Amino acid sequence: MRLPRLFLDAELETGQEIDLPRDRAHYLLHVLRLTPGARLTVFDGRRPQDFSAELIQTGRKQARLRLGTARANPLESPLDSLLIQAVGKPDSIDWLVQKTTELGLRRLRLFNAERTQTPLRGARRAKKLAHWRAIAASACEQCGRSLLPGIDFVEEYDSALVVEGVRSRLMLDFEGTADPSALGQRPATLACLIGPEGGLTAGEIERARQAGYTGWRLGPRVLRMETAAVTALALMQQAAGDLR
Repeated sequence: MRLPRLFLDAELETGQEIDLPRDRAHYLLHVLRLTPGARLTVFDGRRPQDFSAELIQTGRKQARLRLGTARANPLESPLDSLLIQAVGKPDSIDWLVQKTTELGLRRLRLFNAERTQTPLRGARRAKKLAHWRAIAASACEQCGRSLLPGIDFVEEYDSALVVEGVRSRLMLDFEGTADPSALGQRPATLACLIGPEGGLTAGEIERARQAGYTGWRLGPRVLRMETAAVTALALMQQAAGDLR
């Protein structure tokens, strides 16, 4: 039987005893209905490793864990993947974050495109980033990953295009190539640029080309933004040998 998995946003060490935050205690006690002595797996999202843990004390709204040994988690993808994603409808980004995390995405970089309908700004941006990181953590709990994907936001479009150490840079474009060789043979790193619901403008596409991005077409049909992101990442993961 698979043990429950729990993300804790803290530096974890073997032998540590941890009083859980209220939301995490509520999840264990009232959702999973665990009792003292229950075993589970915890991870901190910073390293590809899990810790065994035991629930040693409970109260009405509190719970304490004792951490056991750490073990490497082999489920991380060999591909250092980066999606450079224009901000779209919040619900669509929610779904995109969840599914790409399950597929093994390493990094998600968000930006406001010219056709973004509701740009992220100020306090709303910080709130949404926290929300999307929580979705990624929950997806890691579900799918077995221990390393949370990095999720950040870049204000300027040209800055969002800058990637270090990534040779293969793709962008979704109906005028691009459909040749699978654009992905390379078992790439170690890949970046893919994806527009919002209305797509990238001609000017944004041209600036991406000047920054070294190759146009890539995902077949003849028009895909929703979030469908395109998941499809692109799945093909990237397959090229890297992760989906086999």
